[in-house]
Amino acid sequence: MARHDLIEAFRSARTFSWRDFVTMLESMGYAQKKAGKTGGARRKYFNQKTGHLVVGDEPHNGVMQRGMVQRLRRDLRNGGVI
Repeated sequence: MARHDLIEAFRSARTFSWRDFVTMLESMGYAQKKAGKTGGARRKYFNQKTGHLVVGDEPHNGVMQRGMVQRLRRDLRNGGVI
């Protein structure tokens, strides 16, 4: 999917694929930060240009559920990204 299509899908999705979410972030200039030894499933993505940090837990089944999608959508809106 193209960047614009991923953003539009993310804006209206109830659930969303983690892989598509990471692809969308990377297309917007985010890069994964190195996690510490006890990072577990926690993933941090940082945008060097804007200084915005997005933190999420990678789901084991690869699909983000409604609450996580809503929180990440709110974080990206607050950062002025979407």
